[in-house]
Parts: sequence; C-alpha cells; structure tokens
Amino acid sequence: MRIIITGATGAFGGAMVRYFVAKGHEVIATGRDNNPPKELLKLAKYIQADICTPYELPEADICIHSAAYSDDKAPLKSLYTPNVVGTRNTLKAAQNCDKFIYISSSSVYLPDSLPIQEEMAGNQNNKLLSSYGQSKLLAEEVIENEFQKEQCFILRPRAFYGVGDTQIIPRILKLVKNNQFSRPGKMDIKVSMTHYDNMAKAIELCMASSLTGIRTYNIADDDEYILIENVRKLIKALYPQKISEKEISILLLKVLAFFKIGGFTPLLVRGLTQNMVLDLSKIKRELGYTSAITFDDTLKDLSQWVEAIGGVKHLQAKEKLRLWGKEFY
Repeated sequence: MRIIITGATGAFGGAMVRYFVAKGHEVIATGRDNNPPKELLKLAKYIQADICTPYELPEADICIHSAAYSDDKAPLKSLYTPNVVGTRNTLKAAQNCDKFIYISSSSVYLPDSLPIQEEMAGNQNNKLLSSYGQSKLLAEEVIENEFQKEQCFILRPRAFYGVGDTQIIPRILKLVKNNQFSRPGKMDIKVSMTHYDNMAKAIELCMASSLTGIRTYNIADDDEYILIENVRKLIKALYPQKISEKEISILLLKVLAFFKIGGFTPLLVRGLTQNMVLDLSKIKRELGYTSAITFDDTLKDLSQWVEAIGGVKHLQAKEKLRLWGKEFY
C-alpha cells in the first residue's frame, strides 16, 4: 500500500515510518522540517508541509494524520491552529486518499474509576480537560462534520512509549536526582499505556477493515498497569546503581501546582492520583484487536536506546534527541 504519514519527523510519526516501511509499504512522509534526517530520506519520500496552512498531498491508499502540537501547558489559542485547523487542512489535502486515520488522544477524557469507553468523550466536564485535550476533541468534531470519504478511523491512544519516546520517559527521569527518585504520592493508580508497535497493529487492522463511516476506538496495550510498578521497572532498567525512593506528599504536590513550582500543574497531579484505564472492548469486538507487546517486553530495548543516545542525563537535560540515529535503529 501507499501510505502518507504526517508528522513523520516526530517520535511517533518516525516510529510509524520505520514500522510500515519494514512491512513492505511505500511511505510518503510529511513534516515542517526543511532538512529532514538523512535516515528518513533513505526510507521514504519526504514532502515538506506546514499543516497550519492549506497544502496538497498526492494520491495514496491511506493517510495517517499524526502531526500535532502536543503540550499540556500550552493555552488553547496556541493549540487551535496546528491541531484543529491543521486537521481540517490535512483532511482536505487527503481527498485523494481512500482511508483517513486520525491519531487523537485519551486526553479527550477525564480520569474515571472505571474503564473509559469511547462515548464518554464530550460527555464529561469539558472545561476540566487540558487545553490539548480540548484541541483534540475539536479536531475530532472537524472530522465528524467535514469527512466525505467512506472510511475514517479515529484512534485514541493513552501514553505512547517505546524506543524514541520523548515524552513519558523524560518526565519520569526528571524525578530522579542524586540517586534518589522523588515519588509524587503513592503512584499506585491503574493506567493504560500504548506501545508504538501496538498502535501500528491497530492501524493495520484499520487498513484491512471494510467497515464504513467514521469509527472511533480506544487503543492501548491489553494489560492494565500499576503506574508505580512500571516506573520502578524503568528506573531499574536504566540506572546501573540502586536508586532510593522518597515520597512527595499529595498535599505538597497540590501546593506546588497552585504556585506553579517544579513543573507541577493541577492536571499533572490529577494524572498521578486518578485511574486512567481505557476500555478496549470496542476495537477488540469490531476489529479483532489484541496487543503484541507489553511494557516488560520493551525494557531491554529502552535501556539499549537510552545508552546509545548518551544515557539518562541526555534525556534529563531535554536535549534534542537524535531520533533517527543509525546507532540505535
């Protein structure tokens, strides 16, 4: 198949380029960068495009729209153009594609004590959503109102992770200093997480599906994880020395969030103290989804990748990661 992937120079988009090229597909990658990584150009044809303005795309079997501005702290006005207008522009640019797959986010939901079903989006208190979550929900509304082809899939993953991750792992490692992990509260909540390969498998199922109309699915690993257990496993895999733990009380976290100290926000505190598990029954029932990899399966690969890019200090310093370096891909 001929597949277009927007946002291909990012962590997730890049992972999808590598995955589908390895599966034998022809991939057309798009991104804002004028000088994309050489390794990307070896795998895919590259189209430089800014989704914030109208642009054109060639014919293809599938368009996977993953390009977005992802920042939980950014105001909605900063997110609206890239995430909402950008989706509208991409939808129009992909008119010559048979299927459209939109990579949304579980940020369209609020936490809940029970597994979260797709129809809950938009039916909770939307004012409590992060600005990012609101922008993704608005982008979904654009698709619902303006999509004109027969097949469209909206996928809502939770907490992407895997080799090349520039979001989840760096956030965790920021809490480790001087051989001590400052644990925010108990972190004993239940969470869903989504490995890149499991997301790619869900996309493959969408590609093969004959279902028509706009279909919306949650997507994550089959396993429900206890957050602190995965964090401890990750720290053990990435640090050769023993790392001690010290708990930061929830009350102190709320105070820090109120005064915007240490990067803590009310949304972050909520995410560390409330369950966030996605109900996968719909995608399992309609597409036959089952995940192929677990968090434990990827720990060795994550360790090798972090070592290859310069170790945990590199991630903690938030340096620009070499996502396409041949030394670890």
